[in-house]
Amino acid sequence: MKTWACTLIACLLVALATPAVRAADTAKGSAGSIAVRGEVRKVSHDFQLNMLDPALWTVDTVHLGTRQLQIDADRDSEATVIRPTWSVSDLASPEADIRNVEHSRLHIYQTIKASDCTQADVEFEILIPMEYIREGKLRLVFSLQAGAKGDYLFNGKTFRMSDFSGANGQYQRVRVKAGEDFTDAPSPKKLRAIERVNFIFHRNGSMVAAPIRIRRVTIDLNSDRIVPPQPDAKVINPRSQYAFRYDTEPVIAGVVARTSDETMDIGRRLDDASSGLLLTPMWLKNQMPAGHSGKVSLVQPLGSMHDFERFQIKYTLNIPRAYFNEGKLDLYLFIQAGAEGFHRWSGSQRRLSSFVANADRDVVLTLTERDFAQQGKQRNQIEFVGLQLIPNGSALNQPLLLKSIEVQLP
Repeated sequence: MKTWACTLIACLLVALATPAVRAADTAKGSAGSIAVRGEVRKVSHDFQLNMLDPALWTVDTVHLGTRQLQIDADRDSEATVIRPTWSVSDLASPEADIRNVEHSRLHIYQTIKASDCTQADVEFEILIPMEYIREGKLRLVFSLQAGAKGDYLFNGKTFRMSDFSGANGQYQRVRVKAGEDFTDAPSPKKLRAIERVNFIFHRNGSMVAAPIRIRRVTIDLNSDRIVPPQPDAKVINPRSQYAFRYDTEPVIAGVVARTSDETMDIGRRLDDASSGLLLTPMWLKNQMPAGHSGKVSLVQPLGSMHDFERFQIKYTLNIPRAYFNEGKLDLYLFIQAGAEGFHRWSGSQRRLSSFVANADRDVVLTLTERDFAQQGKQRNQIEFVGLQLIPNGSALNQPLLLKSIEVQLP
C-alpha cells in the first residue's frame, strides 16, 4: 500500500511539473507564423497582455487611424474582440477620414514597461473570420513600437488575409521573432525601448465588419541574449550655415513635395517677380482623392547628416489674408532624419492666429531646439528641414509664397 501511494504521489508531481500542451493546430502563414500540433507552451512570460479589459486598449487615430470599431471581451475564449463598424455607406460620409475607405486603418495598442526587445519572441493567437479571407482586402500589421524614450520608432510585420486561410476561420497561432521577422528596416536600435504592442488593421477598401478575436499575446525578452548597444558615432556638421533663397529655378528645383496616402503635391514655380517659390494648393474638394486630408509636406534636403542638438531655422513666408480670415490653415515647421536616422521627425505648430498682423506681408517664422524641449527626440542625424501645410478643410487655393529658409548651426 505504501509503495502504491508513493507511486501515485510521484505521478502527480510529474503531472504538475509538465507545462500545458495546446491540442489545437494552426496553419503555417508567412514568416513569423509557425504551424504546430501538440506543442509545449511556456508557463511564464516576461509580458502577457490582459485581453479581458477593453479599457486597456488605446485607439490611435494618428496616421489615418479612425474610431470605426468596437472593442469587447470574449471571456469564454479569453480573447479581445475587435468589431469594425464600417460599411458601404462610408463612401458618402461627410467626414473625410470615414470616406477614406482605401487608406484608413484601425490601430489599437496596449502598453508595457519600456523594454529591450532586440531578442524578443512574441506569440499571439488570432481568429480571422472567413469573410475577410474570401474578400482578400484587409491587412494586419503587428508591431512593437517604442514610446517617447525610444522616439516612437516602429517595427512592423505585415500579414495578408491569405496568410490565415489555412486556419479555416479558427484560431491561428502566430510567432514573431523581433530580430528577424519585422519587414520595415529591422534594426536593434529600433527595439531598445519598446513600450507599445500594436495591432493595426489596414482597411484597403474592405466592407466586411465581422468580429476578429485575439488572445494569448505574450512576449519573452530572452534577456540573456541581449547585446548592449554601442554609442552612435558623433556627427560632424559639414557646414554651420545654409541659406536657401528661392529666387531662381535651380534652387526651387531642390524643394521636394512628398506624396503618400497622407500627403499630396502642391503647385510650385518661381513667382513673376522672381522673389520666391509660389505654392499653389491643390486641396480643393474636387482636386483631392476621396477621403484625403490635403496635407502638404515640403522638404529641403541638406545633402548629408547634421547634428541639430542646437540650431536655428528661419522661414520667410508671405501668406494671403484670406487664409487668416478663414481660420483653417495650420503650419508646421520641422526637421527630419534620413533612413540612417529612421526618419525621426520633430515638428512644431505655428497657428496663423499667432502672426495675424503679418497677413499679406513677409513674416519670419523661427524654429529652434527650444521648440522641442518637451519632446526629446534624437536630433543628431538630421538631413532635411521642412514645412507642412495642413488645410483642415480649407476652401481656399490662393498661392502662398516661400521666400527663403536659413539654417544656423554651431
